[in-house]
Amino acid sequence: MSDPIQDSPQQTLKRALALAGDGRLEEALALLAPLAARYPNVPAAVINQGEILRRLGQFDAAVAVLEGAVARMPDQPVARFNLALALRGAGRLDEALTHYAEALRRQPDHGDGWYNQGNAQLDAGLYDDARASYQQALKHLPGARHAKVLNNLASAHILQRHPAEAARVLRDTLTLAPDYTDGHLNLAVAEERQGHTEAAADGYRRVAGLRPEHWWHALHADTLCPDVFEDNAAIDAWRNGFAATIERWRDRPGQLDLTLLEHSGAEPPPTLMYQGRDDHLLKSAYADMIAPRLPAFEPPTPRAGGDRRRIGMVVNHGHEGIFIRSLRGVLPRLDRHRFDIVVAVTRPALRQTRAALGDDGLTWLALSPRVDQAAEQLRAARLDLLYHWEVGSDSFNYFLPWLRPAPLQYTSWAWPLTTGIPGMDFFLSSDLVETDDAQQRYREPLLTMPGNMFTWAEPPRLADRPPGRADFGLSDNEHLYLCHQNPRKIHPDFDPLVAAILERDPTGRLLLIGSQEGAETAPLRQRLQRRLGPLAERVSLLPRMDRQRYLGLVNQVDVALDPPHYTGANTSFDALGLAVPLITLPSPLLRGNFTSGLYRRMGLTGLIARDTGHYVDLAVSVATDPALRGHWHTLLREHNGAIFHDSRAITELQDAWDIMLRAP
Repeated sequence: MSDPIQDSPQQTLKRALALAGDGRLEEALALLAPLAARYPNVPAAVINQGEILRRLGQFDAAVAVLEGAVARMPDQPVARFNLALALRGAGRLDEALTHYAEALRRQPDHGDGWYNQGNAQLDAGLYDDARASYQQALKHLPGARHAKVLNNLASAHILQRHPAEAARVLRDTLTLAPDYTDGHLNLAVAEERQGHTEAAADGYRRVAGLRPEHWWHALHADTLCPDVFEDNAAIDAWRNGFAATIERWRDRPGQLDLTLLEHSGAEPPPTLMYQGRDDHLLKSAYADMIAPRLPAFEPPTPRAGGDRRRIGMVVNHGHEGIFIRSLRGVLPRLDRHRFDIVVAVTRPALRQTRAALGDDGLTWLALSPRVDQAAEQLRAARLDLLYHWEVGSDSFNYFLPWLRPAPLQYTSWAWPLTTGIPGMDFFLSSDLVETDDAQQRYREPLLTMPGNMFTWAEPPRLADRPPGRADFGLSDNEHLYLCHQNPRKIHPDFDPLVAAILERDPTGRLLLIGSQEGAETAPLRQRLQRRLGPLAERVSLLPRMDRQRYLGLVNQVDVALDPPHYTGANTSFDALGLAVPLITLPSPLLRGNFTSGLYRRMGLTGLIARDTGHYVDLAVSVATDPALRGHWHTLLREHNGAIFHDSRAITELQDAWDIMLRAP
């Protein structure tokens, strides 16, 4: 082998690029680094050094090299493009987008530049901008490279909750590249989001067939769950099948790839939560089936010393909206003398979350959307305790706790059921919503706060000119009953309650609100039509609406109704804050007892039904008797202050942290 010191610069560069082409990046870098140092104004040497550093994951070093290249060679668009790639890898998305814009201004026909800018915009949550960039990339890249651009364009549609449009784009993608695995995977996701369970399962199995090492897609296909069930028998049949599936998979070989966890779909079905059952055994069995497929992670060593305990809160993209609403009042009121608060947010959600919650006394951590990298970032933050906002609503937040990113970790009410994960140290709840035997429904040790409902909430505020009934096409001559819940929460046990109410009240009308993606709305409508018969003509499914219009709707109804097994949470704050009588049933499940907890906090329990018959009696009597309705309006106005601006939500949370941190 020739001596690089004796080789010409051209020979050294050629050898380095050949090594890089063979994947021998460290050896290539060993040749390029001294070459770039000797010839800092030679674009090929410096730019390729920066690119190889980026490919090695040494993003900060790559940025430093490429920033120098841009400063010395401002007319080299490729230096800017590569710098933008490195900045994206480092999580510095705003800077990356600035350099993409400048590079594309100088070289507007650079197809890869448009494609990579779209990827950075996708990371930043700028979905409309990403779609526009991908359309530009399609204009400038050869047809043979269109499939990956179309696939990412479809990802933008999926993230914007437009799965039908994504499916249309993906069918074009697969026409160009019939065996393109990522395209089949995205199409399966789009089918699942539309509620096309069989088509989605076929798609996931095809992906597992094309790429057998990604066996987890076959697992996901086997555990797909309908959003809406016809009746309890259908729920029980599905759950029995799910338990059998867990057993079938228990002894199958296969390890999960830590670098792909966030896209695996290998979490237990999130829709378990809507079935009205205790999920402890199923979720624990599922976790026990998953455990051998992951390395066993030990928690990091606790920090030594320090007067303030470092508390992390982690939320990933897609869940930041409720996180913002629920934590907006809590974060500013936490004791900064006792606690250092780190808010960790995956990059696409960071911009919106930070803008909404501000910087006052908070440390912000921009997390990689990759589970393994996010876990390493959290470990590096040296937290004492980590609060996982949700665990199990998607692959990212289900698998993050498995990697033990903090010495202690807990979750709470935002995804209100047990995680089933053996490494979750606590589940934090409230005595107001838990029964005496609640621990049996959790795998985690259950810790309850004595007297608050989790959040320092602001009362809802109507617009200066709130809409009236006519603005919704509703009559002043009807009694309006509103169930303002996600359609997935509308359990089959709600149907006979609705039927009884509408039979008792011939001028009653039930209002429901559809979902964002709509996959649950059509099957729910069909179920109600089958089970209610002619009474279904007095059920209206309204489209989703902005918050002010939604609050105006709540303010116009006579009675709000909780479905059995899964009540409102933030929506219950809304109804009770507007003094709208809300009828609810008690439940042994946290998620079915939230409204009852709010009533207990107010010291009002008269609208908590004893049973289903009493539920119907309460709903009809309040809706049809103006005097009784006025009585409850007055009582709610007098007492609903107890659930807003609740200082106990702060003090009891901090006390709970102290208990967790002192635990042996």
